[in-house]
Amino acid sequence: MPSSAQQLQKRELLGFFAHPGTLSDYINFAQSAIDEGRKDSVLYHNLHSLYSYFTSQELRGHYENTTILVDGMPVIWIMQLFKIPVTRDHRLTYVDFIMPLMEKAAESGWNVFHVGQHSTVQNEALQRIRIQYPSIKISGHDGYFDLTPHSEASLAVVDAINEANTQLLLIGFGAPKQEAWLAEHRHLINAPIAFTCGACMEYVAGHVKTPPRWMGRLGMEWSFRLFENPRRFAFRYLIEPIILGAILLRNAIRR
Repeated sequence: MPSSAQQLQKRELLGFFAHPGTLSDYINFAQSAIDEGRKDSVLYHNLHSLYSYFTSQELRGHYENTTILVDGMPVIWIMQLFKIPVTRDHRLTYVDFIMPLMEKAAESGWNVFHVGQHSTVQNEALQRIRIQYPSIKISGHDGYFDLTPHSEASLAVVDAINEANTQLLLIGFGAPKQEAWLAEHRHLINAPIAFTCGACMEYVAGHVKTPPRWMGRLGMEWSFRLFENPRRFAFRYLIEPIILGAILLRNAIRR
């Protein structure tokens, strides 16, 4: 195992695993992957992804041999319940992570490529990043193409990623599409490190409101999003946690 991976210890419990790390841990992880030319894929876990993980065998396969950051405070609380030494600082959401990561990319001269979102949203987000970090080298492709594995459109996007000499790849289709597309095409993508980042560029572009950061520290961001868009998030935040709780309880009893 590379020395950089030792910063991100794999933690296994209740049928899932993650690599909790702080913001600086993951920026250093990206740095080491790029410096060493080592291929890494970074996915994430929150309650929604855990629900999808346990209810989809195909998705569980996509998580194998990847690095998993913790994107939700409830996952941190579960780990703490089982005496895993993590704190709020090990909860890393892209609302907090994306701009420091872009700052590091600008400072280090990394080539960044983002795939995802509507072209209008993406263009606005990338322009905001360029304004804040004028030296950054960032380009992208929207997420509205045929995501079928090895389709002509998918292979064209892979070619665009490689032609840009991408070192840091961001994929934001939302789960589970982003995990599936990355898993199917990772062997063709030359970028040393790839992050699945969900809708983070919608937040950067200002198309989705960012919850107050104190809500994130308290694990209450879900209530902000539910109030903002109840039709979209009602099942995710009101039903999925109940089902997931039953699954985790079953796994705890079995183990």
